Amino acid sequence: MQSLYKMSRYFLPVVFFGYVPFANLAVYEEPGGKLAAFDMAALRGTVTHSFDTLYKTAMPHREPSIGVMGAARYLLIGEGRKGVVVGRDGWLFTTEETRPLPASLSPSVAKIAEVRDTLAAQGTKLIVVALPAKVDVQSAEAAAPELSAEMAGFYADLLAKLNAAQIETVDARTPLVELVKTKPAFFATDTHWTLNGAAAVAAAVAKSGLIPLGTAQMTRTEEPKAEFAGDLVSYVTTEGIAPMLGLDREDANPYVVAAPADTSDIFAAAQVDVALIGTSYSANPHWSFAEALKLDLHQDVLNAAEQGLGPIKPMDKYLASDSFRDTPPKVVIWEIPLRYLTDPKLWDDHKIGQELASAD
Repeated sequence: MQSLYKMSRYFLPVVFFGYVPFANLAVYEEPGGKLAAFDMAALRGTVTHSFDTLYKTAMPHREPSIGVMGAARYLLIGEGRKGVVVGRDGWLFTTEETRPLPASLSPSVAKIAEVRDTLAAQGTKLIVVALPAKVDVQSAEAAAPELSAEMAGFYADLLAKLNAAQIETVDARTPLVELVKTKPAFFATDTHWTLNGAAAVAAAVAKSGLIPLGTAQMTRTEEPKAEFAGDLVSYVTTEGIAPMLGLDREDANPYVVAAPADTSDIFAAAQVDVALIGTSYSANPHWSFAEALKLDLHQDVLNAAEQGLGPIKPMDKYLASDSFRDTPPKVVIWEIPLRYLTDPKLWDDHKIGQELASAD
């Protein structure tokens, strides 16, 4: 297998450069004459623009060609497209973890405190679970030790400031760093944590003493195995070519957890004391984070996390929901990936409290 991988380092670039003249000839001979005439307009960029448009829309076998070109770039110079940072031994990291750190965490801490106060007004306690950067936890696979150290320091700074503001937090970094001594906490080609990573943090939440444990005997049921291409692969090449580069498909063994059905009163509405708000780390069933919380907390957990919206919008939506207004839980766990706090526009659409005020 290793020899095949080494051969691919030379084979793929040869295939690509052999493909280029064929593809260009096919484009040139295509009926309709899509190439711009070469005249003085070329000096103003018309031809350049025409070629750019042509290669994006008219080139035959466009997707395979993009995949091969990305593979050649990855093999020859060890880079992907904008959005990914290539690490060691097939590990990929998001460039969101390389953004400049904010000058101050005070604005974010103040906004989180606002959420805490909004929840407290309804008798609900907030617990923040900030998730450390993958480039920090998996530092042995990262290619920039200084970046790993910087993100580790940023995480420690965040926890210190949250604690100083009397915002209750759970340290998720310590159990993840401990986990990687024996097994990965994150997927090699995906931004997200593994089931082991999610379970380690869920156990830390339960052991924190911040949430009273329930008494329910929770039942775990295995789900079908999930196999998928990591979300960072598309920044390098196509899913079909990726395994030839050592960027293998990922797999997870998700599960669901439930308490025994209460048949004493079939008409009674179930009261859930713990709600989980957050990002795809919590919302995606592949990682089973909410399920791991149920197991360790010995009680049901309402999962109101959402994918693709970041950590702020799901919280805003939940606080404006009938579910929260009618039956506020005793505890809200807010999962916030550290990398989002480096986004200068993170709080731009923040509306916490406004919906509640208008509804009163």
